[in-house]
Amino acid sequence: MADVTFGPWRPLSLDEARAELDGCPAPWWFTGGLALELFAGTSWRAHDDLDVGIRRCDATTVLDHLRARGWEVVVAAAGVLAPWDGDALHEDRHQNNVWCRRPGGPWQLDVTIGEGDDQRWVYRRDRGITRPWPLAVREVDGVRFLAPELQLLFKSKDGRPKDTADAEQVIPLLDGGGLALLVAQFRAGHPWLDLARRHAPGCGPDDVVYVLDVLAAAGVDAWVDGGWAVDALLGEQTRPHADLDLAVARADFETARTALAADGFLPVRDDGRHYQVIADATGRTVDVHAFDASVVTVDPDGTRRCAGDGLAYEADGFAGIGRIADRELRCISPATLVRYHTGYEVDADDWHDVRLVCERFDLPVPADYDAFR
Repeated sequence: MADVTFGPWRPLSLDEARAELDGCPAPWWFTGGLALELFAGTSWRAHDDLDVGIRRCDATTVLDHLRARGWEVVVAAAGVLAPWDGDALHEDRHQNNVWCRRPGGPWQLDVTIGEGDDQRWVYRRDRGITRPWPLAVREVDGVRFLAPELQLLFKSKDGRPKDTADAEQVIPLLDGGGLALLVAQFRAGHPWLDLARRHAPGCGPDDVVYVLDVLAAAGVDAWVDGGWAVDALLGEQTRPHADLDLAVARADFETARTALAADGFLPVRDDGRHYQVIADATGRTVDVHAFDASVVTVDPDGTRRCAGDGLAYEADGFAGIGRIADRELRCISPATLVRYHTGYEVDADDWHDVRLVCERFDLPVPADYDAFR
């Protein structure tokens, strides 16, 4: 339900909203549940309000347009309504929504304020996630609306019953890239994660070879890590894989990201300077990790570890040679890979991987897996 604490809502229809914003000199688009229905081409629930989105840099232009058409324009921020004073709206003051009504009438329009510049949309909650505007805002029959995976990202924070109803309708309709974004953004335990994973395309042997070929063409050396490193060492695929983990030298990290971006890979999660998850429109997902062996330290047990500007990979752990789809490739070495599968709450996939590597290479099974024996 719409918040009626500050008065009732009677939302505009789609056509009424278009008429009121006709002639506005700044771009705008539909958001919220209506945007998802525009994408799906069908309706499955009633809507208590109507949302349109704009860029923050265009807020004064759009709000001036509405006020000139006789609308009362009120900023809704942190649970407080205040008449708009004509100034710019500030993110640090949580000025992300503007409610509009005819004087004395019900609320009819919610203007949501988004981030971005002339080139790209920016996700406020993870600024490493950006999209070119043609991918962020779609258009069908002259009607513009926020891309469904981006709308679901915003809805995923609260998970209200109506949001879950929207997710159940829309997630099965998303393309691989949209699903990859949601899978990467939803944390463990999120109620929509399993649904997104069920429909995500996964990562097959041909996808691994494709990504490695893109990097090789850019002159980037990469080592396969994670589950695919296990199967590369074994010489065959032994279980499904959601993504491809790669280790890349810090000196090649930006070159790798640039080459993959030129091939259509966009960020779906940004975990800092040393780790980024990217995916293309088909859903190929790659976790790119940076290591820097220019500085090496020695652990108490004698393990030499990369300690430069990157993740703490074992400095002597890059000697693995494996094979995927008849392609020989470099990967993390067996003993190192087993150690990388310890020190956290392991699961059935980890046990599958560690058991097979230990059997093939005659390695002891770590105590982390005693419960699985």
